[in-house]
Amino acid sequence: MLDPDFYNVAEYTYELQMTMFQAVGGMDNIAKALEKKVAGSLKLGAEVKTVQNVPTGVKVIYKDKQGEHELTGDICICTLPLPVLSNIDHNFASDVSRAIDFVPYIQTGKIGLQFKRRFWEEDEQIYGGITHTNNELTQIFYPSYDYLSKKGILLGYYNFNEKAKMVGDLSMADREKLALEKGSLIHPQYKQEFETSFSVSWHKTKYNLGGWAVYNSEARKTLYPALLKPDQNVYFAGEHTTYLTAWMAGAFESARSVVASIHSRLAEQRVQYPVTSKG
Repeated sequence: MLDPDFYNVAEYTYELQMTMFQAVGGMDNIAKALEKKVAGSLKLGAEVKTVQNVPTGVKVIYKDKQGEHELTGDICICTLPLPVLSNIDHNFASDVSRAIDFVPYIQTGKIGLQFKRRFWEEDEQIYGGITHTNNELTQIFYPSYDYLSKKGILLGYYNFNEKAKMVGDLSMADREKLALEKGSLIHPQYKQEFETSFSVSWHKTKYNLGGWAVYNSEARKTLYPALLKPDQNVYFAGEHTTYLTAWMAGAFESARSVVASIHSRLAEQRVQYPVTSKG
């Protein structure tokens, strides 16, 4: 029997209404397109160790295979997840440091399961959408592209909080085993059609340490405001500086806000009105 409250799963969450869109070829194409625009300026394989305000602007120390290096600039836009930034040497103001250290991030994980055939379409006429569960999987996502092609990949689980912690503590092999066992309760074809998998737990990923920022009403009042303004020459951007946490839209919103703020600041510095005198 369907739980009578099931319709509440997403319908009344304003950012999860029924009509949604995705980037052609996958959501990572958005990041790839942005990368092309700034490819010449990127320094890959570089781990940031220090971000500090200095009298002339900002100093950043990073480490790569060749050792430590120092960068200086007039302004820094810091988009590091807060749990990562919390472990980096900085000299930010006390209210900013407190927000960085105490805004919690959700524990979350996913697994991709590749199958020899798209049995959910061929056998069950499922074309996209989500199956919600009350077990460790939490959700199974079905692809909304390449319908009736030879192979297919399901999102075998997308879980949060305690379920994500429990599953994330397993080895990759055991995560796969759990996803197949629990998923087979819904789709018996799982084990016969399965090929391979890949899983990730964002709270255990070194440069994420969580899925996204989670604010309660108190944190919004006491911690969130400190991240919305620059700390001298360092600006903060990312989903954690908006009300659209967890979404790319939040990251874009914060980027627009920070760029507008910097533009306003620099424009004010450049404008010099002539001093006129009578006589």
